[in-house]
Amino acid sequence: MSTTGGIPPSIEEVLSAQNSFILVVLGSPGTGKSLFVQEILRKFDNSVMIITSAENYTTINQYLSKEIDGWENRHVTKSFSKKMAGEMAEEAVFDQHIQQMLQLDSTPPTGDIVIIDSWTDFIEPLDTTQRYLTQQTLIHSARNERKKLVLVTEGNWQDQKSLSLFHSADGVIKLEKIRDNQRMYRQVVIEKMRSHPINQDSFLFTLHHGRFTYIPWYQHEYPAITVERDPIPDASPEFMSTGNASLDHLLSGGFKKGHLTLVEVDDLSVPYLETIYIPFLSNHLQQGRPAIILLPEGWSPESFSKSLTQFVDKSLIEEQLVYFGRQALGTHSNTRGIDLDPWKTLQEIRYESGVLERKFDHEVTELFALDTLENMYGATNVRSLMAEISASLSSTQRTTISILSRDQEIRSESISHHVHLRVQEISGVLSVCGVNPRTNYLAVRQILSSGFLDYDLLPIV
Repeated sequence: MSTTGGIPPSIEEVLSAQNSFILVVLGSPGTGKSLFVQEILRKFDNSVMIITSAENYTTINQYLSKEIDGWENRHVTKSFSKKMAGEMAEEAVFDQHIQQMLQLDSTPPTGDIVIIDSWTDFIEPLDTTQRYLTQQTLIHSARNERKKLVLVTEGNWQDQKSLSLFHSADGVIKLEKIRDNQRMYRQVVIEKMRSHPINQDSFLFTLHHGRFTYIPWYQHEYPAITVERDPIPDASPEFMSTGNASLDHLLSGGFKKGHLTLVEVDDLSVPYLETIYIPFLSNHLQQGRPAIILLPEGWSPESFSKSLTQFVDKSLIEEQLVYFGRQALGTHSNTRGIDLDPWKTLQEIRYESGVLERKFDHEVTELFALDTLENMYGATNVRSLMAEISASLSSTQRTTISILSRDQEIRSESISHHVHLRVQEISGVLSVCGVNPRTNYLAVRQILSSGFLDYDLLPIV
């Protein structure tokens, strides 16, 4: 789960262009504004930073001095007196304005991109009139010399005191922390971007490992060349691997044998389901283990198996899987229909499980899509079925994984489970969080370089 840092591509483009650009970085305290502009400093060798006394210079210096070549020549820090020394001459060049503002005896470090962290503290000692004149004079000289000026500002988009700055700026981005269901995630929103088209105006981001890293929209895709990978062994006899190292770590070993795992998803579309079942089932089948699949509504054995066959031999699917479903079951020998009686269906599933266990000498794993059962039997009967299944698991080494869509009548609270995971979209990013065990949001980032549909889970902190 490495974090290398990175700013949104639209921001990188405007800072790479030849023209002048005035960018305001806006947000409340603790939203990650300083880490964002530090990432700009890392990315662009032609950038310099002015650090005001409100920032923790000792910490900033400790990290950036090790990471940025020529750090001493790319920053300046200064405390301010109550009054600025004299009026600012409009005809002065940009560097002279900065020198006067900082009350320096010599010319400050200069670059094509000048970052002031923070602008709020920079102009705090000035009265209202001086603030406006200082702001407009600096912006005017930056435009004349085709410099990029990045101003870090405390506040929000509706702040009346900053309206003149927002109006004058070419771009305004807002960093925010959003709390949802007693969890937190971070989002950067492009509120304004003058003369530059943007394809995406909001991004999820994380400050994991002390680096600002934006997370692009999730795109469900397969590797250009797919391969069978070596299976991931179980961490211990009590757990079954999920087929993904990050998820195994999150669950302290994987799916607990003899227990029910509940996976709640926003909907039953391909990205949600394949993210769950392809890593798990491919890993499962390669170790000679059988499974029962209760298909989601609208899925056939062919559609379910099609993606799986890219990563595991088709013969293993036909031999080790038995499908139950309602639609397009076809004529394959490993497909079964669902009886009108829910308890007879449960009997048939248990019978097929016993046959598979005797044949392969492994405990069977069950993957149930609860929407099929609910549409067939109603919520009340499904709750009774799941209670029976959950209660009987404790005397076995079987693992049952139930997939619950969030628009179903059945609620997660009515199903007895050992683990409860939630897979949902946040700002265009597929995320996972643990309800039990409880975790914050983790972003799903695909890893396609290995030729497998793999992913890591990046903490959104």
